Amino acid sequence: MLPRILSSATDAEDEVPRLPWPVATFTLLTMMGALAVALTASDLFTVVTMAAGVLACIAVWQTVRDPLVIVCLTTLVLGAVLGWGLAFYDRIWWYDDLIHFLFSFVGVMGVARVALHRFRAESAALLLGALWLSWLGIGALWEIAEWTSDQLQSTHHSRGYTDTMMDMILNSAGSALGAWLYWARLRTPADRATVTA
Repeated sequence: MLPRILSSATDAEDEVPRLPWPVATFTLLTMMGALAVALTASDLFTVVTMAAGVLACIAVWQTVRDPLVIVCLTTLVLGAVLGWGLAFYDRIWWYDDLIHFLFSFVGVMGVARVALHRFRAESAALLLGALWLSWLGIGALWEIAEWTSDQLQSTHHSRGYTDTMMDMILNSAGSALGAWLYWARLRTPADRATVTA
């Protein structure tokens, strides 16, 4: 099926909602930066990550069409663009720590908007706990990908046990705060309906 944006339908209900211009500008500039990093990167991990970021931004807007979700995803891509493209990972000693916290804080909100309304639980605490654990799983997969890149390509994305543990601690803290903020301020009526008690 072709994306709706390419269809010739003229009915208002068939039209793809427009991205608010600040979100569209932020996303477009970030995607251009990600493409530039992908084209100039020296390792496959960075190339694949940047290309996947661009494709994910396009796919999310075509399928989910939620500005919060696209801003969350674009923020993740921007952090990687700055880290690899401008060498912030090497030039700013605390950048990796900030990014793990920020990615988890923002990323868990995007996951919440996409998935939370699809589940039911007796309490909000159970839902938020499952959301938090799901993001920790994503963080663990990221650490495995960094380690795998280091083993296969002699890159230095994973900087040892202490770095990995600090990354996971920051992922835990950021996603816990992000899940709480989402439930307290950004949840939708569909999200509220997930609590059955």
